[in-house]
Amino acid sequence: MYPVTARWMIGVIPAVMPIYLAAQTLGLPLSYRPLMSGFSAALDAGGDRGGFRTIGLTGIVALGHMTADGQRMALFNLSGTVARVSGESGAASTSVGAELSLLGSFAVGVNRSRWAGVTRTYIPLAAALPLVGCGDANHLLFFYGVPVWNFERLEPPTGAAWQRSWGSVNLGALFELKSGLGFQLGVAGLFQRPTPDPYRRVVIGAGVHFSPHGILAAATAASAAPAAPDQNRWRCSVAL
Repeated sequence: MYPVTARWMIGVIPAVMPIYLAAQTLGLPLSYRPLMSGFSAALDAGGDRGGFRTIGLTGIVALGHMTADGQRMALFNLSGTVARVSGESGAASTSVGAELSLLGSFAVGVNRSRWAGVTRTYIPLAAALPLVGCGDANHLLFFYGVPVWNFERLEPPTGAAWQRSWGSVNLGALFELKSGLGFQLGVAGLFQRPTPDPYRRVVIGAGVHFSPHGILAAATAASAAPAAPDQNRWRCSVAL
């Protein structure tokens, strides 16, 4: 198995590696899950300054594949999240979500939750943007942004109705090891007008994920270049 070259780590990966989005559920940011093939699992926790708290478990499966610059990557990613949500008054509920992404970068999701006696259906349309990537042969650090257009349907006892759609932005950072173990930090709900609606809050989330087919493992398998003398030196690249 050949070492990861500087070209793969900093040049090719930010250019062709899509940002695999995982399903967003109530109280959690959209997260970067670097799944090249196979499956991945993640555990996340999130909340806001008002006492809103969420713990979610996510599973992701890669479907189909394509090849870019010799690198095999998933054509579609299907993810699902189950979360436990609690709030300021001590009320708690369960939220479930699913998301389908094309090349990891363009995604549509659906989330169902019940909060304050109202059932809510939330649909995010997202486009993920890698911003800056840094790394060496054994570590990878990414910063990313996710502009989102949001749709929500409320189902109170008096009758269901769609709400006015709105835009927002997620920002996050990912750190991943060659083993496939990774960590994320993210913030959701930026550049929007906060309201009492639980989906229109600024929330901060942190999580851990694992995949046997992470970015570094896939890049190592794809690279057939001889060992680079500076392969363990950190380098950075602007992806956009």
